[in-house]
Amino acid sequence: TLFDETFEQVSIHEDNRNVALTEKLVDLIYRRFYVLQKKMDCLHYYRTDLSVRRRRRGYNRYDTHNDETPNTMFRFSPSMIICTSRHAFTDEQLKLLNRGPTYVPPYQTYISSTDQSTIEMIKKNFKLLQHHLTILLTKSNVNMAQAMLIIKQIKDVYTLTFSRSLSSVMYQRAIYERNLVDTIRAHLKSNGLILRRTADQRNVFYLGNRNDFEDKTNEYMKKTDIFEICDDINNENLQVTRDYLVKKIKAFNDELNIIFHDKKYKDFIEKLSIDTDKVELPYLYFLPDVSQKNNLSVKPIVVMQRSATSRLGQFLDQLLRLTVHRHMEYTTFLNGADFIRKLNEYTTDKEHRIRSTTIFASISISNFHAIVPHKTMLNVFKDFLNDCTIRPFIEDLHINKITHLTALFLYHNHFYYNHKIYRFAKGSPTSLSYTQTLANIYLYQWQKLFSRQTSIKNEFFGRCQNQLFFTWNETEDELRTLLNMVASQDPNVIFDFEIGRRIPFLDAVIDKYEGELATTIYHNPKRQKYTLPYAINNAKLAHSHWLRSALIRAVRYCTTVYEFDFERISLEVACLANGYSLEFVEKRVNHFYTFFDATSLRQSLDQNVYEKLRLRLFNFISEQKLTGKRNQESEKKNERVRLFYLNAFGSKRKFNTQLREILSNYLKRKESSSASSKPNEIKILSTAKYQYSLNALLSQQKPNHPLLKKTMTKK
Repeated sequence: TLFDETFEQVSIHEDNRNVALTEKLVDLIYRRFYVLQKKMDCLHYYRTDLSVRRRRRGYNRYDTHNDETPNTMFRFSPSMIICTSRHAFTDEQLKLLNRGPTYVPPYQTYISSTDQSTIEMIKKNFKLLQHHLTILLTKSNVNMAQAMLIIKQIKDVYTLTFSRSLSSVMYQRAIYERNLVDTIRAHLKSNGLILRRTADQRNVFYLGNRNDFEDKTNEYMKKTDIFEICDDINNENLQVTRDYLVKKIKAFNDELNIIFHDKKYKDFIEKLSIDTDKVELPYLYFLPDVSQKNNLSVKPIVVMQRSATSRLGQFLDQLLRLTVHRHMEYTTFLNGADFIRKLNEYTTDKEHRIRSTTIFASISISNFHAIVPHKTMLNVFKDFLNDCTIRPFIEDLHINKITHLTALFLYHNHFYYNHKIYRFAKGSPTSLSYTQTLANIYLYQWQKLFSRQTSIKNEFFGRCQNQLFFTWNETEDELRTLLNMVASQDPNVIFDFEIGRRIPFLDAVIDKYEGELATTIYHNPKRQKYTLPYAINNAKLAHSHWLRSALIRAVRYCTTVYEFDFERISLEVACLANGYSLEFVEKRVNHFYTFFDATSLRQSLDQNVYEKLRLRLFNFISEQKLTGKRNQESEKKNERVRLFYLNAFGSKRKFNTQLREILSNYLKRKESSSASSKPNEIKILSTAKYQYSLNALLSQQKPNHPLLKKTMTKK
C-alpha cells in the first residue's frame, strides 16, 4: 500500500534520529487513524442502539416489570441524582459531576503545590511504597543495610520512571479540572448544598440541600437505639476528652491482661494490646439511601481505620471463621452464584420438591448488623460455641476466654459524631468482618424457628447474610401463619418477606418456565440498569475485575443463551458509556470467552455450547475457592506479596516490571542460599493507588475536628 511504501522509505533512514516524518506520511497516518476512529464510533453507536431497541421490545421474558419502563432504564452513563432546585451549576460542572465519585481528575499531584518541584513531589509520593517495602523486607529477615540498598535501588527506578514533566496539553487539562473542582466546592458551600456518593455503592453522586440532609441525620440519631452517648466534648478543653479516651484504652489493656494472665499467653497480649500513640478515633458520617422512590433515608457509616478494636476483631474473626463455616455451611449461601448452583443441584435431585404449584419465599432482615443488645448477643454466642465444639477449646483458647474477648470487642467500639463521643449499644461497625460473623451466629440460632417445622424439613432452605430463601409446598395461608409465628417469637429480628411463584432473590429472578426452573438477572426498575460500581484507588483495575465478574455472574444466573447475550451487550455498553474505550471492553470480553473455551458463542448463540459454559462456570466456584486458599497460604509464606504506590505520570507497566525483577531476584537468591531445596517462585503484585478522586475532593465526609487530626494522646 501507499502507507507501507512511504513508511519503508523512512525506515531506511532509521539510524538518523533527526530525520522527520514526511508530510505525506503524517497525512497518511492521520487518515488511517481517522478511519479507525470512525469504525470504532460506528460499532459503539450500533451496540448502544441495539441494547436500547431490545429493551423497548421487552426482550427479557422474566422481567417482572415490563409494563413499567421508566426513563432510567434507557440510561447507561452515570447521572447525578439531583434533589434540589437551588443549584446553578454550569454544563461543564455537571459533566464533571456526572462522571461519578470514582473519577480521578488527572495529574493533580503535579499542580497541587506550586512551590514543590517534580522531584520533591516524587520523593514524597514514594513514602507509601517505601512503607510497604520496609514491612516486606522485615518479614523476609533482610538485614538493615541490605534493605536500605534495595529500597534505594527501587527509589531510583521510581524517580526515573515518574519524574517526567507534563506536556502543555496535559498541564492545561489538569489546571482546567482543578478550577472546575474549586468552583464546584465554592458553589456547594455558598448555596448550602451537600454532595455525597449513594449508599448502594454505585458510581453516582447525590446532590441535595444540606439542611434537609442534616435534618434526616439528626432524626436518625434521635430515634436509633444502636448508639448511645458516652461523653460530650468540651471544645474549650479537649484534653478532658483525650484523657477520657485514653482511660478507655487503659481499661481495654487491663482487661486483656486479666484474660491472658498466664505467661503462656504473652504473645496474645503483645499482639492485641493497644498503643495509644498509634490508635485513631473512629468517626461517623452518613450516606444517602435512594433505594425507595420519593423517600430519602440515610445510612450510617463508621470509619474504623486504626481503631482500638480493629485488630481484636480481625483476630477473633480469623480464629472462629473455620468453626463457624463448618457448622453453618449446609444452610448458608456464600453469594448469589453459590445460591444458584445449589438451587440447580437441588432440582436435579430425584426427591426435589419443586412442582408447578411450589411457592418461593424470601426474607430480608433490615437490622442484620445490630439485632440485639450486647448482653443478649453474648449469651447466644456462648450457647453457639458450646453446641458446635466437642472440647471447650478453639485453637488452644478456651471458649470462656473467646467470649470474654468478644465482650471486650463489643463494648469498646467508640466513635466521634457531632461534638460527642458515642458507643455501639447494639451490634458493631459494618466495616469490621467480625460484625458479620456475630450476626450470622445469632441468625443461625434464629433459623431454628423454621427448621423445627415439619412442613419445611425437605424443602430447599438457606440464607446469605440478611437474605433468606426457601421453597414451600403447603398453602399460602399456612406460610403466612408460619412467618407471623416466627416474627412474634423473636421480635428482635426485623424482616420483610416476599412470596410467589416468581420472586427476586440476591439479584436473581427465580421462576418456573414451562415446568422447569428458570433464572435470570433481576434489575430493580426504579434504578438505572447498569452503572459501574464505586471504586477506591485504582478505578480502571476495579472496573476491569467488575466486568469479568459480571460476565461470569450473567452466565450462572441466565438460563438461556439469549438472556446472557443481552446482559453481555448491556455490560459492554455500560463500560463504553462510562468513558472506557472499545479496546478496553473488547480485550476483556475476548479474554472471558477464550479463558472459558467458549469463543464459538461470539459467532453463534448455541444453547448446547452455552449449557457447557454454565457447567464450567459452576465448577469454577470450587476452583476459585482453592485458588483463594492457595493465595492466602502463599501470602503467609511471603510467596505472594502485594505492594501499593501512589500513581504518577509515567509508564506504570515498565515500573511494575522493574520492581518485580529487583525484588524477585533478591528474594530468590536469599531463599536459595538459606535452604538446600529449590526455592518457591515469588509472585509480586504491584498496584498504583490514585489520589484526588471527586469523592475525596468534594464530599467532605470526614468531620473537621482536632480530635480526628491526630492520635488520641497528641494535642
